[in-house]
Amino acid sequence: MKKMIYLLVAILCLMTSCVSKQVVLESESQRDSLERVVRTKDSLIETVFADINAISDNLARIKVRENIITAADPEGIRRPLDQINSDIAAIDELMQENRERLEGMERTAKLLRKANVRIKSLEHLISDLNGQLDEKNSQISQLRTRVAEMSVEVEQLETKLEETIVEHRQTVDSLTQNNTNLDEQLHAVYYLVGQEKKLREAQVIDKRGFIGRTLKTADANSLDYFLKVDSRELLEVPIRQKKVTVVTSHPEGSYQLITADDKTVLKLVITDPMRFWESSKVLIVSYK
Repeated sequence: MKKMIYLLVAILCLMTSCVSKQVVLESESQRDSLERVVRTKDSLIETVFADINAISDNLARIKVRENIITAADPEGIRRPLDQINSDIAAIDELMQENRERLEGMERTAKLLRKANVRIKSLEHLISDLNGQLDEKNSQISQLRTRVAEMSVEVEQLETKLEETIVEHRQTVDSLTQNNTNLDEQLHAVYYLVGQEKKLREAQVIDKRGFIGRTLKTADANSLDYFLKVDSRELLEVPIRQKKVTVVTSHPEGSYQLITADDKTVLKLVITDPMRFWESSKVLIVSYK
């Protein structure tokens, strides 16, 4: 009987020991599971705050870009369009990054809800950030529209500038041509060397006076017979004739008649062109 009692006591002790160990194991497992849940929640919350900080930083950088785009320098000159388009591209990249981070926050919020952690302030913040991004998208769309309008304005100004440049060049060419024409007219002179008889027959010259009649330029002579030249270029007039008369009036000392030994006048040399042509723009030289 005593042996039976001892056996029962031993069996009960063994059973009690096994139950205690099982309870301890289950308790440790639950503790580990809770620790993992807590660590997961902490990690999710840290991720959320990292995304919030990144979105806030991106919004600040976007604002800086917008101010640069819309601002003009002290002289009222805006930045080149290629630089503005580069800024808008950078803003688009920042907005895309914000969208991706916000989507990550929404996924995190769902995971927290599944873990029976509901953070109302986080959900409110996500909603508020969505509203800010939508508003910022609208502002950027308006900014992009304005830049497109500016691009059209720039194209129109460039076209107008090109037209103005063309008109200016035409005006300059016209003025240059007019100046050239005026310069040619200003310095245009006419000369004619011919036999006296033929010049009289052509009514280029005539004789006047009763006693000692002298040769004079005819009143109605035509310049068709004359050679037109530039007074700055005409320094010598070849003659090679005898009994030469300078019919037109030119100041004494402004020219010379170069004569050979046989009294042939070789040429008329203009020594002072300005004085020579001041009395007459026409030079007539006759010979017998």
